[in-house]
Amino acid sequence: MVKSIWVNYVLADEAYFHCTLAISASYVDFLERKPGISSKTLYHISQAYALVNLKLSGPESISDSAIAAVVTLAIYQQIHDLHSTGLIHLNGLYRMIQLRGGIARLMKENRALALKPLRLDVELALQTGLPPLFRSDAVVPANGVSGDSRVIQEQFLSTASRLSRIMLQVVNFASLLNGREREGQMKLDALSYTETLVSLLYRLLEVAPLGQPRSMSGGLYDDVAHLAMLAFMTTLLPEYSHNYSSHLLSDRLESAIQDLHVTSLDTQDSGFSLLLWTLFIGGVSVLKYKDHRYLILETCKRLNLHDWPAVHRRLCGFPWIHTLHDAPGRCLWEDAQRA
Repeated sequence: MVKSIWVNYVLADEAYFHCTLAISASYVDFLERKPGISSKTLYHISQAYALVNLKLSGPESISDSAIAAVVTLAIYQQIHDLHSTGLIHLNGLYRMIQLRGGIARLMKENRALALKPLRLDVELALQTGLPPLFRSDAVVPANGVSGDSRVIQEQFLSTASRLSRIMLQVVNFASLLNGREREGQMKLDALSYTETLVSLLYRLLEVAPLGQPRSMSGGLYDDVAHLAMLAFMTTLLPEYSHNYSSHLLSDRLESAIQDLHVTSLDTQDSGFSLLLWTLFIGGVSVLKYKDHRYLILETCKRLNLHDWPAVHRRLCGFPWIHTLHDAPGRCLWEDAQRA
């Protein structure tokens, strides 16, 4: 059903057709390591813009096909790392959707289509530091992420109640994914997965947008946990760009890790547990080009962890997806041992 929606747009709408071909040609350009944008890509994207402009000036200016075409133009800009142009398209999408009655109404009418601008909104918020345009209360609540709050109490020290609830949802979403893999159950369908992911990201970004001064009520521990949760979520986020990275999140998390390391020298085991997980989840995501081998070794020594199984057990007390994080996490550990 989901696939047929996008295939139908390709077959029935010329603007969407050229948008899709421009994106496909762009990925071919990247794979062939072309120094610039190929003539084929330029042809399709110029045709796409011309046709979208015609559509927006006519009676179908806020139709599903118009929204789909503008979404795809924004994705094209994201692929080419042109975030400022992507933001212009996102603002246009926001106005179009408001004229349709809002994102909540579009979710009811065309859930697959509505998730596309929401997905773009959170990605651009991570990259630019701006607050998301849409609000989390307009998104269907995260599914399948309820559980026992004692998990959070044991692992995340003292946290603000709102952040604690979001952390609990992230922990249980990770447990849900691990459980399905472990028990050989069917995977979540694409829409439910994306809906839950986007919903959690909205809640995290509304607690503290990356571009605003950090003022978490729980202090440094909340700040680190919040940033590490965002880093964790990026590992679940399919990348539009061939060179995706959130430099802002990377810089914020790196600074918070250094502050937590200094603070943890005078704290109990729980502070080092949070630091250990942050080092590993950051190391397999937004901090993969940073060298934290010394910090990893020092933190493991403080926690009396001397082999990968012991480290792995400690990490699994936090959000950790076995199929995504075990292999790169073990590589981090082994690399630290060679330091």
